[in-house]
Amino acid sequence: MAKPKNLEQLRAEKEQVETQLAQEQHKLERLENRKKYLEKGERTKRTHRLCNLGGTIESLAPEVKDLTRTEMTELMEHIFSLSEVQRVVRHMAITHISQANREKELKADG
Repeated sequence: MAKPKNLEQLRAEKEQVETQLAQEQHKLERLENRKKYLEKGERTKRTHRLCNLGGTIESLAPEVKDLTRTEMTELMEHIFSLSEVQRVVRHMAITHISQANREKELKADG
């Protein structure tokens, strides 16, 4: 039969468990902060990419600067519904994927 613990043993065990709990809480906090940092980085990259795309559109067609969001959406829907545009977009996407795959293969071989 197990010997009952005295008060000092219980206090020491409690202190040890509380220390472990504090360490685990700190570890959780660090992980949550890391997650936020990575998510913020992804949002920042997305925002940067979208701003660059918008800037490119405005440089190619300065008239769009005055369009509302709704008007711009209608314009984009019309443009991207054109079969020639769909064909070019598909071609560009396939070309991009092929190039990315070639680069991965070169890295793997090198």
